[in-house]
Amino acid sequence: MAPRLNHRKSTRGCRRCKARKVKCNEQRPKCSHCSRHNLPCEYPALEPRVYTYPGTTTTTTTSTAQSQFQYLTPCPSPLKPPLQPPHLTPLPTTSLRLLHQYITHTAQTMGTAQIPSVRAMWEVSVPEMAFEYPPLLNTLLGVAAAHRAVLLPGEAEGVLRGVKERFMGVAVGGHRLDMARVLRGAGGDGDGGVSEMVCMNAIMISLYTLTLRREGDRDGSGGGGRGRGGYEPPLLWMNMARGIRTLIGRVYYRLVEKRARISPLLVARPVVHVNGNGNFSGGGGGDIYGDCRGVLGFLVDVNPDVSETEEIRAVYSECVRYLEGMLLAVKTGETGFDIRKRFSSFPSMMPGEFLRLLGEKRPRALVIVAYLFALVKGAEGVWWLKGIPEMEVRGIEGVVGEKWRGVMEWPGRVVRGEVDVGHLILGDRQCLGVDV
Repeated sequence: MAPRLNHRKSTRGCRRCKARKVKCNEQRPKCSHCSRHNLPCEYPALEPRVYTYPGTTTTTTTSTAQSQFQYLTPCPSPLKPPLQPPHLTPLPTTSLRLLHQYITHTAQTMGTAQIPSVRAMWEVSVPEMAFEYPPLLNTLLGVAAAHRAVLLPGEAEGVLRGVKERFMGVAVGGHRLDMARVLRGAGGDGDGGVSEMVCMNAIMISLYTLTLRREGDRDGSGGGGRGRGGYEPPLLWMNMARGIRTLIGRVYYRLVEKRARISPLLVARPVVHVNGNGNFSGGGGGDIYGDCRGVLGFLVDVNPDVSETEEIRAVYSECVRYLEGMLLAVKTGETGFDIRKRFSSFPSMMPGEFLRLLGEKRPRALVIVAYLFALVKGAEGVWWLKGIPEMEVRGIEGVVGEKWRGVMEWPGRVVRGEVDVGHLILGDRQCLGVDV
């Protein structure tokens, strides 16, 4: 029987020690053995591994669409682009810190990260794509800087503000160029040359624009997005979210069929962006509203306005039906990750006409947005959303006027913590002063 070794084996020793089958202390640039014998010391190159989806392995079928993407297997492969020698590659300390911030903290807070395959996408695949696509790298670092600013408020007003604005300025500039190319139909492959990296960049920029709402409350008065004329609706975030619909709508099936790196996020439940016909919808098949159907219908009828045509009323009705689906999700106990996904999908699900009405600050449109933020209040426990629902609802309360005070009572009480978001008190219209 061979004697037991009383030391740890060397796995990354120099070539000479490996050839002599002696333990190398792995000291660089010269190990102790090579130094003692005054010999050149050479270490083998590291063999990086990237994670990819298995091409031949069949996973066990489950009831959820994302199960086929749940397991990732490592396989030897050279990194692309290839690594540069350390003495040729600058390593800005700020960028390294933010990259570490993203991988160790920010990635776990992103959309649907409670699913293992989606979390692996945020932690592994997104940084990988960022190194292949500079605009996404700038967005990733900018989002990480925004997260760090929330965790360390003392840095937010100093270095971090300039850092994140610089990164996001470059990222948005690159995104605009790519969107212009997509709209021109460049690429010749029928989808405008849209790549998974462009889609991911749009998703992360959209999230960043939502975090900017918090910066609109610097005076402590409540009401995100306050401008010189008072409250301003979150149109920047909503327009960015609709841009995601434009991009992903072109390449959704191609990305899913090819098991692209972004595909775990696309197929994760709840699937609120596409239905079986390839059109965008508010949920899966069947009755997605349950016992919440019609509960919020009064939002379309209360305080009639003669200027609202049947077409405008139809737009409002579609928005309210989506909110009823969110209400059912809240009442049935969906996770915070799922509620936030439904919330983030609202702008891309709504007709474009709704954004025009919201831009005009129509009271009914503003009230619908107040109910949207109230419904996500119970799921705001993440840095990029924390505090924003209350700011938005308080801002809307200040501009819709006395006529809408009764309708605004429920969202106001929810964001102030006076009533649970799942406890809808709208059954008694008189207690809210609603006169339909």
